[in-house]
Amino acid sequence: MSALTAELRSRTDWDEQPALFTIHRQGATGVRLSPVPIPDDVWTAIGHPPTAVLAVAGLALRLPRHDDGSHLLVMPGAGPLIGAAFRYEAYAITSDSPHPAVQEAARRRRAGGSTPRFEHIPGRVEQRCMTAVDLDGGRYMASSNRIDEAKPDAAEPVAHYLAFGDPKRGRLTGNAVDATLRFLNAIKPVPNGA
Repeated sequence: MSALTAELRSRTDWDEQPALFTIHRQGATGVRLSPVPIPDDVWTAIGHPPTAVLAVAGLALRLPRHDDGSHLLVMPGAGPLIGAAFRYEAYAITSDSPHPAVQEAARRRRAGGSTPRFEHIPGRVEQRCMTAVDLDGGRYMASSNRIDEAKPDAAEPVAHYLAFGDPKRGRLTGNAVDATLRFLNAIKPVPNGA
């Protein structure tokens, strides 16, 4: 999780293009993020970042593999592939917000009702986010809230990890998780190059 929070901490601008990463084991306990080279046009043309990741995953399924079964999108020599991560920006609402529009949207969401897109709710919070999945079925989420809409500063990133067997794992779902998981499944090593 420290690699995810470090990536978020390193960002200084807002309205950046999303990014996709492979995650590699480094030594006994280290982790390294390796950027997947995706042209900016892919993000711009598709518009919805999770849909763009799904498109990359679909393409990855059609690409050939190295003789050892590793995928062409996985950087050789980066260490064993253990996961994938997706960085993006989003809007969030919190039930503890003092803004009445946010409180109403949070109430409606808890009750299973419809809500406007979060970006259209006054009082929403802009976030930098990273969603990651690993080969063991773990799910990770790191986010950092923008402190003031007029300034680039962001709060210290917060990260969560839910293991495959965790009963709360179902809470970490959605387009970003599904797209990242499909990308990982498309690029994970195939035994004996099959």
